[in-house]
Amino acid sequence: MRARLLAAGLAAALACADPAPPDAPVLVAMIPSQGTSVAPLAVEIAGEHLDARVRTDFASGGGVVDAGYLARLVPVDGGADVDLLDVALTSRRTLRATVPAGVPRGAYDLVVTDPQGRVARLARAFRVVTSAENVATFRVDVLEPPRAGVAFAVSLTAVDAQGLAVDGFDASVAVTDLTGTASPPALGPFVLGRFQAQVTVTALRAGNRLTVSDAFAHAGSSEPFDVVAGPPVAAAFPDAPVTAASGACSPAVQVELRDVLGHPAPAEAPIAAALQSSPPGLALFSDAACASPATSLSFAPGAARSAFHFRAAAPGAIALRVVPAILPSAAQAATVTP
Repeated sequence: MRARLLAAGLAAALACADPAPPDAPVLVAMIPSQGTSVAPLAVEIAGEHLDARVRTDFASGGGVVDAGYLARLVPVDGGADVDLLDVALTSRRTLRATVPAGVPRGAYDLVVTDPQGRVARLARAFRVVTSAENVATFRVDVLEPPRAGVAFAVSLTAVDAQGLAVDGFDASVAVTDLTGTASPPALGPFVLGRFQAQVTVTALRAGNRLTVSDAFAHAGSSEPFDVVAGPPVAAAFPDAPVTAASGACSPAVQVELRDVLGHPAPAEAPIAAALQSSPPGLALFSDAACASPATSLSFAPGAARSAFHFRAAAPGAIALRVVPAILPSAAQAATVTP
């Protein structure tokens, strides 16, 4: 008798038992991950182990499928939770839901409760942003002194009429400057209304401005800035070859430092350069009276040019060569007349 009672109790317990519970849900993404909250927004929640709960009645041979999920948004910076509407499990084992209109701007964690009461959380899954339609202008900040041919950092921010960042702007902008040499010609896409990039301007210009504009003619410009030469990378003879009379002190032979684009480039630190001539033995001088012999010349910090003179005893063609200590050498012909 006791055995029959135990068997009956076991059968009753199994009649409405659940099968082995599946793994707890894991959230991966909320798509889209941002919205403006102007109107209700349909979203899809992707993850793993998003399953219905199945309850089996072994006595009747039937069962119950429970697919009742709950989802809510939890403000990262504090505030009231927001329940998502119409949460439903799809055949793809994702969740569909609706974010109601009027949700305050900010970042939100996503919290989902499955039919067994287990809770999964995805940090910063959704952000309520200001609509891109609110863009009034762009703030353009040049973050370092621009040098011709050298990329410099700029920061761009889409802002509304009150000067606040429009974090819903995610498009790209066109880029121009007063020299017409700014590159790249476009920057973006923006992320949360901001973008930081490297821009290159190849022309020298005082009071240059960088301007960006979107597809709807919203534009903004930087404060004026000077584009100066890049660092010296070469030496050159900037003038036509010198002609000097035999036995006389020559006109000045100019030597110029240049950047990678060929612009005159002031020295950033003292630069010394050896002087050579062919045929050997040509007298070289540092002054216009040819009174101070020289075997080298120097460029002071901030100077792009230096000069020397020569005196030849006999007419003919000569070659002059300057050999900077840290830059490639340069050569130029000269003529000595009778």
